[in-house]
Amino acid sequence: MPIVEIFKTINSHYIYDGIKCEIVEINKSSYDYLFNILRNGEKFDELKLPNELYKLHEAGYLQTSSPIKMIEHPYTKFLPTFLNRKIKSITLQVTQKCNFRCKYCIYSEEINKSQRSHSNNSMSLDTAMKSIDFLSNHSIDLKEVGIGFYGGEPLLEFELIKKIVAYAKEVFIGKQILFSMTTNGSLLNKEIIKFLKENDFNLMISLDGPKNVNDKNRVFADGSGTFDSVINNIKLIAELYPTYANELSISMVMDPSNDFDCFNSIQFDLKDIDINYINAAIVDFDYDDESMLYYSDDFTWKIQYHEFLGFMSYWGRIEDKETSLLTKPSLASNINNFKKFKTASPLLSQDSPSGPCVPGLTRLFADYKGNLFPCERVSESSETMKIGDINNGFDITRANRLLNVSKLSEEICKKCWAFRFCNQCAKKADDGSKFLSTNKRIEHCPESKISAYHEVQNYIIMNEVHTFYPEQVRNSKQEVFE
Repeated sequence: MPIVEIFKTINSHYIYDGIKCEIVEINKSSYDYLFNILRNGEKFDELKLPNELYKLHEAGYLQTSSPIKMIEHPYTKFLPTFLNRKIKSITLQVTQKCNFRCKYCIYSEEINKSQRSHSNNSMSLDTAMKSIDFLSNHSIDLKEVGIGFYGGEPLLEFELIKKIVAYAKEVFIGKQILFSMTTNGSLLNKEIIKFLKENDFNLMISLDGPKNVNDKNRVFADGSGTFDSVINNIKLIAELYPTYANELSISMVMDPSNDFDCFNSIQFDLKDIDINYINAAIVDFDYDDESMLYYSDDFTWKIQYHEFLGFMSYWGRIEDKETSLLTKPSLASNINNFKKFKTASPLLSQDSPSGPCVPGLTRLFADYKGNLFPCERVSESSETMKIGDINNGFDITRANRLLNVSKLSEEICKKCWAFRFCNQCAKKADDGSKFLSTNKRIEHCPESKISAYHEVQNYIIMNEVHTFYPEQVRNSKQEVFE
């Protein structure tokens, strides 16, 4: 089987060669030949290739064996240096307490039995100060560091947060500190808002759409809806500090069993506030049973339509104001991802799939006890995902294992056309046991390939518009493809 994937548009046909990491335009007969091989299971015979494909094969395309001899992440040998000197930020779990009981929360025993459940544990000031010291000692090469606050609901420990901020400013004299917090927004008041504004907090507030949608999942511990409380506090920020309100981010988890229009109407609730960014994501519930997740037809076609409008705006065919705030992040992500098509190198003899980050380098997470994890999205109950603690430092062996998680499926990865587009981190291989699971990792391969397919497809379409209809593309956007 050649290590390629095929694509077609209304204008042409293409292959993405997974070894050379290039997109090549082909004719219809070549496409049909490869379609029968890749989709219908016909045998690939190098001697019976159509003339066009034969010439490509002679030039090194359509190879059936990978040049990779060993899978190893290129940063492996630099890992000790990165973790000892270049840690960019730390997120502190100041509490596991929460005044909400969101129905999709990963700490709900009904949703994810492998995670911890809600508790009354909070971080001590001593642990918090040691965590700040740890970041200071491991960010020697950086002029800027980030400190985030996480829960539970972090504002339940507002007094602790004030002390941590004061201590951090003493420790990081001469360095810029970027404070951040994701909050459910229900506990915001004049005092807290003033503190966050004065300390330049990057504030993200969770709100899952208008009242009828938000209150289905995001509820207080007594089961009552949370929308009114949160939206009133957002309006309070706008009333007190209009400029700061414009810098807010809204984190929205979209349950795809709903109609997309339900979520999109949140723009009307926020019409009096010039919110620049809504970080809307299709629901990423960490269900143990993924069959619990259902996508309605209305959700699927409407979000695709609004993403299309985003591209139309990018091409200058419609005004930005006609697009949905909810699809702007995905459009921005697509545009940024296009750069990889210009910089992608062919597969090497020693290589590693995209996907795993350098564990702890950009989003180091310290739980309330001071245990260290790559980020806040992994399971705190998993010894496999733990990469050290603030008292004893990093466990380089464990971090190395997470960085090189693709070794679990080495032979499969070598032959995968989506090698350069894989989005699997080590979390996908964590089944709660003592070691990372090969089977668990392989289970997620189909969704990674679907994501890769859409990424290549979007690039091809955008490139066609630039090539065939240059007058429709804004001049300011053309540099992406030049």
